[in-house]
Amino acid sequence: MTNLRLNIRSPVFLKQKDDTSLRQAVERRKLHTETFDGAWERVLAMKNSEVDTRRLLEVKRAMEEGKIGRDPERAGRRFSKAEALDLYRELEEIKRKERLNALIESMPDTYELVTDKERLDEVIQLLSEESIVVFDVETTGTDVWNDLIVGHVLSATSADRHFYIPTDHIDESIPQLNRDYVAEKLRPLYENENIGFIAHNAKFDLAMLKNNFDIDVKNLVWDTMEAQFLLNENEPSYALKPLATKYLKDNSYTYGDLFGSRGFHEIPLKQALAYAAKDGDITYRLYEFQKYHMKKVGNIYEYFTTVEVPLIKIVSEIELRGYDIDDDYAKKYEKELEQGIARMAEEIRQELGDINLNSPAQLKPAIEKAIGKEIPNTNAKETLKPLAKEYPIIATLLKYREDNKTLGTYIKALPRLKKRTGRVHAGLHQNGTVTGRFSSGEDKNDVSKDGVINIQNQSPEARSLFVAPPGKFIVNADFSAQEVRIIASESQEDVLLEAFKQGRDAYATLASEFFGKPYEDCYKNPDGSDTEERKQMKVVLLSSMYGASKYGLSTSLGIGVDEAEEFRQEFFAKYRKIDEFIKRTQEYAKKHGYVWIGDKYRKRRLPEAKMERKFIPYGEWNNPKYAEAKARNSAILKAMRQAPNASIQGLAAIQTKITMLEMDKLLKRKGWEWFAPIHDEIVIYTDDNLTKEDIADIERVMTQSYLLKGVDNATDIEIQRRWGNSISANDYLNGKEVP
Repeated sequence: MTNLRLNIRSPVFLKQKDDTSLRQAVERRKLHTETFDGAWERVLAMKNSEVDTRRLLEVKRAMEEGKIGRDPERAGRRFSKAEALDLYRELEEIKRKERLNALIESMPDTYELVTDKERLDEVIQLLSEESIVVFDVETTGTDVWNDLIVGHVLSATSADRHFYIPTDHIDESIPQLNRDYVAEKLRPLYENENIGFIAHNAKFDLAMLKNNFDIDVKNLVWDTMEAQFLLNENEPSYALKPLATKYLKDNSYTYGDLFGSRGFHEIPLKQALAYAAKDGDITYRLYEFQKYHMKKVGNIYEYFTTVEVPLIKIVSEIELRGYDIDDDYAKKYEKELEQGIARMAEEIRQELGDINLNSPAQLKPAIEKAIGKEIPNTNAKETLKPLAKEYPIIATLLKYREDNKTLGTYIKALPRLKKRTGRVHAGLHQNGTVTGRFSSGEDKNDVSKDGVINIQNQSPEARSLFVAPPGKFIVNADFSAQEVRIIASESQEDVLLEAFKQGRDAYATLASEFFGKPYEDCYKNPDGSDTEERKQMKVVLLSSMYGASKYGLSTSLGIGVDEAEEFRQEFFAKYRKIDEFIKRTQEYAKKHGYVWIGDKYRKRRLPEAKMERKFIPYGEWNNPKYAEAKARNSAILKAMRQAPNASIQGLAAIQTKITMLEMDKLLKRKGWEWFAPIHDEIVIYTDDNLTKEDIADIERVMTQSYLLKGVDNATDIEIQRRWGNSISANDYLNGKEVP
């Protein structure tokens, strides 16, 4: 072994020693010469995020007030941003304790912890005499499939008494009742149809009670979260505490503000009572506030109580039922996709070179070399799709990307998302958009749906994994041309009204009129595809109705901006009633700052529409000097474009929801089940022995539940055992076997 000896007299060693000593000396000098104000000035001058800046300023203020101070072990070192943020965490813990102490000290005498059987019986008797009861369940977490209920919040509203019944808190200072005993005692109360129940985000509580104890709350009459969507669809948060703070002027802290990430079972019972009973208290007060204001505005109260509230139970039922996935088919399809992807990857690399196909930096120059021209990027929609017809390798690349997404996002993922039910489950949000349409998937306002699927966004390939249980069909019933029929009804445009009266395609009819060509020449090509004329009519009508600018229309039509604007002007000059409807809606928004949807059922608030435009000199649109004016004018234009969009899409949402209520009655009468609303379709499970009368009943519900002015509704019904592999109702009635 070679012996190594360090020569401390080496010039290199001496230089390193001198450098270290010099740095230490500089730091000591900075420490002794920098004032504390100077240190803060330095820290705050760094490139800090908005969140960090707020936290740093809070720490600075707390230190100045003497609430917190530096750790003695750090006092000999230069003050840093890292130390300041550590102090913020310390400050948050102090503030959390202060909040909890204040919560307990300010707790009203009307809040009560129920921990013995005799008192539980008395409380249940009191609650049974109420017409309105607030309910809430406290849990170990927010996963409705795996977390447990640890207590029940119940408010006797007329008596102004708010109870918390704990069952599974770790706190042993006070005896608690058995969870199953409490659930069985409360079951008759929850299932009493003569008591109206109120909750905030009721779906979570409904799901927890169902999954934990198979309890079904019979008479839900209000959900303060869903109600707030109708009172203000632009609300920054629909969580209970921010709403109480904003509208009730009751400074209410969120769960995280008070308890951090602890489960509620870890919260001491005195703190738990103060927090849980207050939830019941402010939920009722928020209900009273919402009801008062709803009754003052249009027909919102009537619509909410007769449509939105009953729909909550239906949506909860859909989420709880879930979907059967064909695992064997998924495994087979996975192998097929993997083999196809591998073949395509090899084909692409043979032409583009041995590159990483998922790296835009490598892909872009390879494509440019292969096609002999530059491209701006490798975006599929903007760049590659327009090139696919001309260059087969681009088409192969797009297919490679699409199949990779299908494989990873759906085929591999779906079977792994099964819950303990053995099914996958959706998250549905009945007011998921500002116009009241459904959305699906996880939602910031409903944290109980982690790991759920977006049922409305399943690709055609992924749909094939969803199958009906034995003895059942999956039946799709769509609203045929739903939004165009609503446009015809709202505008009373003669050409559209006549087209629907004659049972003709609306877009082909418009195209025939506009271009002066026979209807048949504008409807379908010999291969069954849409004609260019029909496509153009669809694009110009819907894009104009739904807020696209002339630039968006230009992109959609693949023509110049000026040409697109000229096309649109010609269209509206010919179809004046459609143009008048748009202008009428926009003028209303400009005057009032909102538009009504349906028979004053809900508003779409567009406050920017009322603002006055700022003057920007010609040619100065992109001048930074006018950035604020530009942003203001853009917001006004956006609001004006959204006005007709909201009127049409919002009415489509109302039609869908009212039809769902009628469909639910049909399902219960026939013993069928819900699948889900999917965009403009209502999908259900039926028995696999459908009769002509059954299909007629489905058609009647779809076409007669919500009638439009001057336009008949229509529906197309498809039947299948595997979702997407369907036959028409007519084929079924003519003896064709359902695949």
